[in-house]
Amino acid sequence: MQTEPKKYILIAVSESKAAAQLKEGIESTCGIPCLVATTSSEAFSMASRYSDQLPLAILDTSLTGISENLFYVTAEHSIPTLLLTDNYTEACASCTLSPTIIDAVLKSSDLVANVIEVVQRLHQNRNTEVLIVDSSASVRHYLSYVVSNYMLNPRTAPSGKDALALLEHEKFPLILIDAHLSDMPGVELTRLIRKKHPPELTSIIGISGNSDLHISAMFLKSGASDFLNKPFKREELYCRMIQNLKMTELLYYLEQLNALKNKMLGMAAHDLVTPITGVQGLSSILKEGYAGELTKQQKEIAQAIFSASNDMLTLVTDILDVSTIESGLLSIKKEPIQLNDIVARRLAFAGLTAARKSIALHHNLEPLVEIHGDPKRIGQLLDNLLSNAIKFSDRETTIHISTKKIENNILLIIKDEGPGIAEEELEQLFTPFTKGAASPTGDEPSHGLGLHIVKRIASAHNCSVDVASSLGNGTQFTVSFPLEAASS
Repeated sequence: MQTEPKKYILIAVSESKAAAQLKEGIESTCGIPCLVATTSSEAFSMASRYSDQLPLAILDTSLTGISENLFYVTAEHSIPTLLLTDNYTEACASCTLSPTIIDAVLKSSDLVANVIEVVQRLHQNRNTEVLIVDSSASVRHYLSYVVSNYMLNPRTAPSGKDALALLEHEKFPLILIDAHLSDMPGVELTRLIRKKHPPELTSIIGISGNSDLHISAMFLKSGASDFLNKPFKREELYCRMIQNLKMTELLYYLEQLNALKNKMLGMAAHDLVTPITGVQGLSSILKEGYAGELTKQQKEIAQAIFSASNDMLTLVTDILDVSTIESGLLSIKKEPIQLNDIVARRLAFAGLTAARKSIALHHNLEPLVEIHGDPKRIGQLLDNLLSNAIKFSDRETTIHISTKKIENNILLIIKDEGPGIAEEELEQLFTPFTKGAASPTGDEPSHGLGLHIVKRIASAHNCSVDVASSLGNGTQFTVSFPLEAASS
């Protein structure tokens, strides 16, 4: 059985100390052994001898006796070369001289760290596939050459249809799309891809030689991550590719951290439900006198324990809901429902809370057709909106609840006479754990989770939630159920 030849990275640096640091850093981070040369003759000899075993060469432009011959050797044997240079003008000239010089690192006090970072990136590129979508065979060939030269793995598609077929079964962290494909505009392909492939999984770079000044904006508005005009330098393309790959990787990493946070919150909240329920139950037994007669002060203490545990249970339940929603595990079981029936039932429960603050619930429910939805989740949405309205309304005010059909939408409207919301706070209204300047009027707890839950339940039903509010004039929430979407 024939084994694959051992791979090395050639380090040709004039300073032996820097060469030793680079060797140690690269071998420890990438696990690839390094060959070190401190003169051009040594580098030339090693490049010739190990040409088939060098996935990368690192060349210092100030290497003693360096000449075009060394660049010729790396080009002749197609050895990707990383250049260490004192200025980028020199680097650009060298890149023109040799097509295998794939990148340049400016010499600085952080040279070793910067080189190791680039090498790590190149090493990581070996596991990264890039999809190239272009109807020109020559352009596909050229871009494949450039992409592979940077140790990325190119895949090609000659049309938008072929690209979409590939994406049905495979994932690509980076896609290059030409503006003018044979079967559809590149902008349209970008829009179709973005529907199923979010930025945290896929970066898209639009490419065009069109003189249309609007093409870049059209690409970006359709979901592209970046845009590049033809003609472009190889180094510019690589910089754009790497910057977008880094952004995609960062977004994915943040998504993973967020998922871990939601999982931990969910586990903690789940484990807290039982002891809190126990405290609530025991305090209820005490305050009702089932464990013996209590003094007035003892009853007040038991009532305080009951109220605090009830508030804690509400918070824990909300955290459980949020962790479920954010983890993508929100269960929606749609069935034919009458929205007015759900509203009437939830109003009956909300009326008990509203009565404690002498708040009137005035409803006007017009006859409606059936929609498809999850009655439990829509009831939860209503509970949160009504609870929020009661919480921020003054005593002896009125909350108006109405339903009606306008064109192809069924509207659920809840309007209070509370303090209203400042314009600058409206943008963050549905963000979890965000609370505005207004405070509950009856010292009720507010954790900033209820409206976030409302928004996510509405989105799961293809509904929109609109807010109309201004300081001193109350707040109106309108949930729009599109009849076509809600019935699907």
